[in-house]
Amino acid sequence: MSMNDDITSQKLDSSNPAKSFAKAPLINLDQTGRLRVSHLTALLAVSRSTLYAGIASGRYPQPDGKDGKMPYWLTSTVREYLGVKGVQNAK
Repeated sequence: MSMNDDITSQKLDSSNPAKSFAKAPLINLDQTGRLRVSHLTALLAVSRSTLYAGIASGRYPQPDGKDGKMPYWLTSTVREYLGVKGVQNAK
């Protein structure tokens, strides 16, 4: 076994905790409710910092409210944003 084979096997080892990723939360936009930052990062496939930068620049919608310090978005807001985004990309 060469050194390269050993490195490759380490990269493919799913039991390595440094390589594991958090499971995406289950998100149902058909029901009314609130979505947290983790939901939006999963839906938009962006990091937390990219989400907040996008909110500041106007790329992503502002939160509909806060529970204490935690922002939330209504599912209707996110549905509208994703629908508008899809129409703009189709043009």
